[in-house]
Amino acid sequence: MKNITQILIGSVILLCCTKEQKVISEPIVQKEIVGIKNLKHFQVGLEEKFETLPLLDFTEITKNEYDNLKNTAHIITDLPLQARNDNYELKINDKIVQLKKGGNTLKEGETQYDYLGFYPSLNMYAFSANSISDNLGFSKLYLINATNPSVYSIVSPGDDKVENPVISPDTKYVAYYYNYVYGTNESFLGILKINSNKTFTEFRSFSSDNFNIKDVVWFGDDYIGIKVTDDDSKTFKYYKANLSLSNNNKSSNLSGIDGNYNIHVETETTSTGMASISYSFKIRGNEAILETNTYHEPIRCNGKYLVRENNNIFELSYNDKEDNCTSSGIFYLKKDREKYYIKGVGGEATVQDWLQLKKE
Repeated sequence: MKNITQILIGSVILLCCTKEQKVISEPIVQKEIVGIKNLKHFQVGLEEKFETLPLLDFTEITKNEYDNLKNTAHIITDLPLQARNDNYELKINDKIVQLKKGGNTLKEGETQYDYLGFYPSLNMYAFSANSISDNLGFSKLYLINATNPSVYSIVSPGDDKVENPVISPDTKYVAYYYNYVYGTNESFLGILKINSNKTFTEFRSFSSDNFNIKDVVWFGDDYIGIKVTDDDSKTFKYYKANLSLSNNNKSSNLSGIDGNYNIHVETETTSTGMASISYSFKIRGNEAILETNTYHEPIRCNGKYLVRENNNIFELSYNDKEDNCTSSGIFYLKKDREKYYIKGVGGEATVQDWLQLKKE
C-alpha cells in the first residue's frame, strides 16, 4: 500500500513539473506599439481627380419619396475601443496603434484624435484628426483598416473634416459631404467607389453654391438622395441622382444655376418716357418661373420654362399655355467667374447681347 502511495505522489510531481516546463517553454509574444505615422497612408477624394469625372445630376423629389426610399444599411457603429494613458489603442495584426485622445488643450504641431465609430462593412475605424497651425484649427477624417496597417484620409474641400461617410447597401460606394464654413449655402458631395480589396477610387462629385446639405442617404447602390436647406434649416428640399446617368458637362444644373435672378432692360424712347421690361426668374432644378413688369411694352410669355444645359450654357425654353411663345420664349444663361449673364432679354438692340443678371 505504501508503495502504491509513493508511486501516485511521484506521478503527480512529474505531471506538475511537465506542465510548468511547458508554460516556461512558450515565450510571451508582445505586440509592437506604434503610432499612426507607421501605417501606410493614402489620400482619396482629390479635387483634380473629381474634375476629370462626370458630375452627379440631381432632380427634385418629395419628402415622402425621400423618406420611403432611403436605405439605412451599413451605418456607423459605436464599437468600444480600448484606451490607456490618454491613448486609444487599436490592435491591428501584430501591432498596437496608439492615437492620442482629444480633450486636452491642443498645442502647435500636435495632433489629437476623436473616435467617430466603426464601419463593420468596411472593417474600418473612423477618426477625426485635429491639429493647430498658425493659431488656426484643422481637422481630417481618417479611415483606419482593422486588419492591415493602412489608413485612408478623405480630403476635405475646406479646413474641417468631411461629415461621416455613408456606405451604399451592397458596399459598392462611399458618399460624404462638406458644407463650407466661411461660405453661405456652399456645399460639396463626393462619391468614392469601393474596390474589391477595400481601397477607394474617386467616382462622382457635386458642388452647389445655393444650399447646404443636411443629410445623405442611399436609395440602393445606383441612386443617392440629399436633403438640403438654404435658410438655416427652416425649410428643406429633397433631391435624388442616378449614378449611372451622370452629367458629362463641367457644371451641374443644380450647382450652377439654381436661384432667383433679376434684370431691368430699357428698350426704346417713347413720347412719355423710356420703355422698359423688368425680368424676374426663379430657377429650381429643371424648371424656371418668369414674371415681368413692363412700361410701354406688352406683358407676354410669363410662366413656366424648362431648363436644359448644354456645354455650360443653360437654355430656358417656354413650357406653359400662352400662344406664340413656344418658339420666341427662349433665354440663355451662363455663369462666368461668379457672375451670371443672360441673352434674349429686351428689344432689338439688346436681345442678342449677354447682359449681367442680379442674383438674390
